Amino acid sequence: MREVRRSSLGRRRRTWLAGVLALALGLSGLGPVPAVAFDLFAQHTVDVQFVTQDGKPMADAQVEVFAPGDPNRPVATGRTDKDGKFHFAADRDGFWTAEASNGTEVARATVRVGNNPNQPHPRLPPAVIFGCLGLLLVIAAWYRFLRGRNRRR
Repeated sequence: MREVRRSSLGRRRRTWLAGVLALALGLSGLGPVPAVAFDLFAQHTVDVQFVTQDGKPMADAQVEVFAPGDPNRPVATGRTDKDGKFHFAADRDGFWTAEASNGTEVARATVRVGNNPNQPHPRLPPAVIFGCLGLLLVIAAWYRFLRGRNRRR
């Protein structure tokens, strides 16, 4: 009798998990897809709109973003939307440059991010965040080990 109970409990869990997964997948398709993924280390989100010389939006233009102090290597690339807008995450203060090209024209925008580019803002370095996540993983594994050991007894 006890074996039947375990299998029905396992079946209930699987059914419940499948329902939750189906609900999550269904709800994920309802909202708009964000243009930029969430960046854990970004301090600011910058929105830039590019237009041609006659004032029309540069739709679907190729964009490259350059960080302060590194004008030769793009840190982000992408395409503008139908209104010529592009969004990117800035992980530090300073003057950021974005350049859009639609094949016939090139537009550049320089954006000052932050109040004072010389004043550093306190933020958690990636090593601290990944260290905390690693510690949580070790705690979870240790809990799982102890729980399995207690079940065997």
